[in-house]
Order: sequence, then C-alpha cells, then structure tokens
Amino acid sequence: MTAVAGAAAAVAALTAGCGGSGGSTGPAAAASPAAATATAGTPAPGVDNGVAGLSAAEILQRSAQALRDARSVRAVGTIAGGGQPITMDLRLDTDGNCTGTLSQTDVGGFQVVKAGHQLWVKPDQAFWQSHGGSALSDQVGDRYLKTTSDDPDFGEIGTLCDLGGLADQLGAATSDLTKGATTTVQGRPAVPLARSTDTGTATLYVAAQGPPVPLRLEQDVGAVDFGEFGTPVPSATPGPDQSLDIDRLQQPEATPTTV
Repeated sequence: MTAVAGAAAAVAALTAGCGGSGGSTGPAAAASPAAATATAGTPAPGVDNGVAGLSAAEILQRSAQALRDARSVRAVGTIAGGGQPITMDLRLDTDGNCTGTLSQTDVGGFQVVKAGHQLWVKPDQAFWQSHGGSALSDQVGDRYLKTTSDDPDFGEIGTLCDLGGLADQLGAATSDLTKGATTTVQGRPAVPLARSTDTGTATLYVAAQGPPVPLRLEQDVGAVDFGEFGTPVPSATPGPDQSLDIDRLQQPEATPTTV
C-alpha cells in the first residue's frame, strides 16, 4: 500500500464508527442544537406528537421519517472508534452535502467538505504525523485533498455525510428495542429507545413534542446530540487554489537499502 493510500485508509478508519444507529458512541459532548423545524403533517414544537403511546419499533420508524423530512441536521459529540474516541461536529443533509470536523486523540483530525459527489478533506498536522509523514504534508500544505465520494478509500465519509442513508439505517434497527419512560433531553420531553450493542447499551432519545426527531444517541461511554434541523448546510466549497487533486499526490520515494 502506498503512503497516499495508507493515509486515505486512516481517514476511512477514523470515520468507520460513525454510521448507523446501532453503531457505538463515545464521551458526551456539549452542544446547543436549535429546536426542530416542523414539517407539513407533523406537530408544531411544543405540541405532543403521540409517540409516547406507540411501540418502540413504531417510534423508531417515525423518528427516521422525521429525520428525512427535516432534510438537514447538525451532529455534535464523540463516538468510539478503534480504541480512541472520535470527536465530531458535522452538518449534513439529504442531498449528500456535508461540512464539519472529525478528530481522534492519537490520530489527529481533518476538516471535511462534501457537495454532492465532490469531496474535500483537509488533514491537520497531527494527522500527517501519524499517517503520511512530512513528505505528503509538504505537498499538500494548507490545502484540502480533493476526491469524490466514489473513491473507495474515502467511502466511509460519503456514507457518514448522507443523511438519507443514515435515516434508513436508523429505521432498520427495530429489533430488540426497549422503550423507557419519558425523560428530558435538550430541554424537551423525549422517549428513550434502548438496545444492546457489542460495547454496552445504546439509547436513542426521540422528541415527544413537535416532529419526532432523534435528539441524542447515547451509549455507556457517551453521546452525540442532534439539532439545527432544517438549517441548510453551508454551500461554500474550497476553490482550486485551496485544494489539491488526490491523484496529483506523489508517493515519497523509498529510501534505498543496502545489502
């Protein structure tokens, strides 16, 4: 594997734990999500939406649909990933647009911008020190690496930035759910749906007022908060002078060995 491919694989590994409602989550993160935006046919904020009287599977299905109807969301928190927590702050929508940051203590982090199939990733210096080294870092400089969501080395980012796909995964995780008593999350009444995972118990909190959007995904080790539903993802993308096509990266020459 080349150094470039190795760096790409590291990016993919960094995001591998993010997809799906059954995935693991990490230490809780502070967030201030805005109230959910009501859509046609759904209760306005502050109005009981009736989910507390439904089965766990029905609540999950309604929550997945509410997420699709919102069309965009901000996810802020920390998830478990390969031994070290991954901190994330992402805005994503159902059109495949995405912007934000991902980082891991022992690996470093990167900024990500996705517009449709176009993808830009900007690793920080800590990331380059862990994967790729100074030769690649010097080539890229203070620029984004430009690729596409079809690039197999970056497929996990494409999956993570697809709100429609994440909603589909959420709606499919209906087995072994346990509904708990209504509690309060982000200052709103919410119904908890719990299920066992390989790392403990994962609990999704669904809003009991207004659109039944997911408010928090929590595990024994932490949580991700969802908010700013319906707020458009920023449309700005890196210009040609701010990015480098990943195909133009040159693999550092191997150091000659002596026999």
